[in-house]
Amino acid sequence: MNIFTITRTFNAPRDLVWDCWTQSNHFGSWFAPPGCTSELIHSEIKPGGYSHICITTPDGTKMYGKYTYQEITPKDRLVYMNAFADENANLIHHPMAPTWPLELLTTVEFKDKGDKTEITLHWDPVNASAEEITTFVAGLESCAEGWGGTFDNLDRYLKNIT
Repeated sequence: MNIFTITRTFNAPRDLVWDCWTQSNHFGSWFAPPGCTSELIHSEIKPGGYSHICITTPDGTKMYGKYTYQEITPKDRLVYMNAFADENANLIHHPMAPTWPLELLTTVEFKDKGDKTEITLHWDPVNASAEEITTFVAGLESCAEGWGGTFDNLDRYLKNIT
């Protein structure tokens, strides 16, 4: 379906960019929207495994996410269900938007572009009602800002470690 898609090219080799998405020592260092910080609570990146993350907003509000992995093709593709969660990794609706879809299918593709890496991310509601899809579509600009800022964090992080 691909309701939301964002693509960004990073000035780093694909192996390193892949590691930043899949290794816990990297992931929690950059994965957060602008102005927020993150803490990786649990990470088991394998089909059926999940990551549990806490994102803290500038005002101190804590929000949790859970990413349940469906498919992993090393250095090429990650597919996972993305959801808000509570502190125990139980799925919940968006704390500030109760009609936001409960789960989003997330597909992240990694491609070599010479000595750079292109990431394309797709986000699609799963088992969502018409109202949830409407809410998601109404929030696409916010999705672009959030992912754009998160990718900015990854870009800065990559510059600091290369």
